[in-house]
Amino acid sequence: MKMTLNLIGLWLTYMLLTTSLISCKKSDPEPEPSQSTVKLGAILDLTGPYSEEGIATRATLEIALADLNRQYELIGSGTRFSISYLDGAMDTVKALDAAKQLYGSGIRMIVAGPNISAELKAIKPWLDANKMLVLNCFSTTPALAIPDDYIFRLIPDDNVQGRAMARMLKTEGIETLVPVWCTDTYGMGLSESVRQHFTSLGGTVTEGVAYVTGAVNYSTAMGQASAQVAEAIAQHGADKVAVMLISFQDAPDFFTAAAAFPELGNVRWFGCDANTKKSSVIDNTNAAIFASQVGFLAPVMAIGTASAVPEPAQALAARVKAVTGSDPDDMALSSYDALMIYAQCYNLCQKYDAPTFKTILPSICASYNYLGITRRLNEAGDLVSSNYIFWQVEPIAGGFAWNSYATWMSEGDYILYKIK
Repeated sequence: MKMTLNLIGLWLTYMLLTTSLISCKKSDPEPEPSQSTVKLGAILDLTGPYSEEGIATRATLEIALADLNRQYELIGSGTRFSISYLDGAMDTVKALDAAKQLYGSGIRMIVAGPNISAELKAIKPWLDANKMLVLNCFSTTPALAIPDDYIFRLIPDDNVQGRAMARMLKTEGIETLVPVWCTDTYGMGLSESVRQHFTSLGGTVTEGVAYVTGAVNYSTAMGQASAQVAEAIAQHGADKVAVMLISFQDAPDFFTAAAAFPELGNVRWFGCDANTKKSSVIDNTNAAIFASQVGFLAPVMAIGTASAVPEPAQALAARVKAVTGSDPDDMALSSYDALMIYAQCYNLCQKYDAPTFKTILPSICASYNYLGITRRLNEAGDLVSSNYIFWQVEPIAGGFAWNSYATWMSEGDYILYKIK
């Protein structure tokens, strides 16, 4: 905690002292926040089946907010930051209503959320039309990798995750993949990315099973997948075949339904960043047993590797867990950086103006690295790349737990297994 405050204080003091030496491009500013308060908004999934990530993000942002405002207080500044939280609830209509509500209250910048790509895609036209800036830590769909819009993402798009998953599949000896994916913008984008990258490595991908979130018959879907798995086993052998599940919090429902089909229990299973490290998997005994038996491996964007996590990220994760009781993923932790990057934008320009923030944000991200991950963005405003840690479900005394297994190293495109 002390080290965190000291490091933030160094850059904050520097930025405030050098403000008078730097001239930002002039434009008509948005309404200046009253009483020197810089108002930000967050649209997070705080209720419903995907709320675990939203709750972890809110806890992270509250920690970041306390650290940031404490530093302003220590240097005698009257500036303070505030965050208004609204619930997206994995609902595109609610997400758009939330964006409009935040805008109506004078907020022009959204930090961290929304938690899923479908929500962000739904509000994008409105954001661009009203010049409302988003610094997102969760959306990965390639469909939103668009230059010069009002969306920036501190996470790579799924062309990167697709490479990571394809490399892991090949490294683990998989030759034929049976995909099961949700038909929203995230699921379609990631499934296509994996298909392209895996086939480019010599793998084969079957027709797979597409499903609609919230309207899926899990037994029917698993029956369709089982038929494709059986055919692949007959051609290549069970050890060369795998199922890839691209889902959200309904992963336990798929596992429970899959247990009724012997073929599905005889091959490996792989997941995605939306169902990695979720407590809903390990808290459901039947689902956890199946996930453990099939060696379920699922990746998520990484700060560090499976063997070594930078100390600042470890410390922040411990602080968040003390609040929520659960281990946050690195996407939730990235919301800490999102708030600090916004603060640097404000310190540089000393005005609350989304178009100006949009102009200078990439240059600030290019040199920002606090938690142990470089935040340099590409031309579309997304994180250039990152490692991905693969996690697996393992039995422990009294239940199950997620344990790190290996890391896809973005520099070099290879799998680095965890040192045990």
